[in-house]
Amino acid sequence: MKMRRSSYTIFILCLAAGLAYLPGQVPEKKFMTADGKRPGGLFAPGVMVGKTAYVAGRGDYKPNEELPNKVRNCLGEIRKTLQASGMDLKNVVHNFCYLEDSSWYAEFNKAYAEFFPGHPPARTTLGVPSVPGDSRIEITSIAYADPKGIKYVGAPPAGFPFSPGVVAGDILYVSGKGDQLPQGGHPATFEEQVRQCMKNVEATLKQAGLDFRHAVMMHVFLDKYENAAVANKVYSEFFEFGNEPARATVFVDWIPGGSHVEVTCWAVTQLKNRKVLRPAGWKYGPGEMAMTASPAVWAGQTLYISQMAGDDVQAGSISADLEQQVRRMAGNHGEVLKAAGLDFKDIISGHVYLKDINDYAPMNNIYKEYYSAGPGVRTCLMPNTSVEKGVVRVRASFIAAKTRTMEIPKGK
Repeated sequence: MKMRRSSYTIFILCLAAGLAYLPGQVPEKKFMTADGKRPGGLFAPGVMVGKTAYVAGRGDYKPNEELPNKVRNCLGEIRKTLQASGMDLKNVVHNFCYLEDSSWYAEFNKAYAEFFPGHPPARTTLGVPSVPGDSRIEITSIAYADPKGIKYVGAPPAGFPFSPGVVAGDILYVSGKGDQLPQGGHPATFEEQVRQCMKNVEATLKQAGLDFRHAVMMHVFLDKYENAAVANKVYSEFFEFGNEPARATVFVDWIPGGSHVEVTCWAVTQLKNRKVLRPAGWKYGPGEMAMTASPAVWAGQTLYISQMAGDDVQAGSISADLEQQVRRMAGNHGEVLKAAGLDFKDIISGHVYLKDINDYAPMNNIYKEYYSAGPGVRTCLMPNTSVEKGVVRVRASFIAAKTRTMEIPKGK
């Protein structure tokens, strides 16, 4: 029996749609727990999507330890999570490291280097006033299960235990770059400092055969609130208007090396896998929410979502009440997830920044109603003492993914 042309066309389109989401193309999501089961609580210790593993922020949990042992204990906790999924610290491709005391930097590097001989991962290190609990340091990691899929870009700077960039699968992780000039020192003006910082990021992208068109997620760290407008102006020079990567802007107490700006970049190696996502009705342009960032960017099946606060996107207003801010922030993230065909259960990793660490417990009480649906992993901290102005009390950025959840059934 012959099939009508219209029916045949519909059949082919349906077949093509089905093939686009074959199990081999949609990655598995696994919880990095001892039994492989979905954990309870606010967030998971680790989540693995395909070959990429995300580990929640870890402290050392021994407040009386000296710094070297704090570092060892902290990385030991990360190692335990990785080992639950057959990996180790050699699989780590990027670390965010947060220190409560800037004077620890040299000693921190020395202890940290013990764990990463040879080729260290990319790294971003910052000074913050407070991480949760009594840890005083916190590290969060991204790892890659297949060592053959890891490639190091550039040589570690002399005396520093991090690589300029690391390619893991189809993502390049660029270490946090400050505004140092190639010959040493810093540009005279902040505008030129931001421009030099971006050029330093660009240099590592070029070493990997990429450019800023490949960027999917940027973290911009500033130590002065009044520098934000200049940073945005210079930053926007490097991207096509309307096609910017997702972005988090974080004000911190201290940036290593005497810089006043530091930028971390994650980039997709294949442009065909990159696509900007903007919910319908979200305005764009100067004065609107997405002036220097896209709300979210796809990199294959992974969605990088910009940092958002609890403001009303359309009205441009924000309440000073913490509960309202968290719920409005969740509403903003929820709109992005919905536009992507995802939900809160699809969040795999997140960074949450508090203006006051005393908001940690009350924020968590509301956070769990939305963001713990997965749950994904999380890093939460207070990034600055009094640098940031205004009424915003919480901001957060997330990574989500289209996955097939693989959870070990009960009794197995």
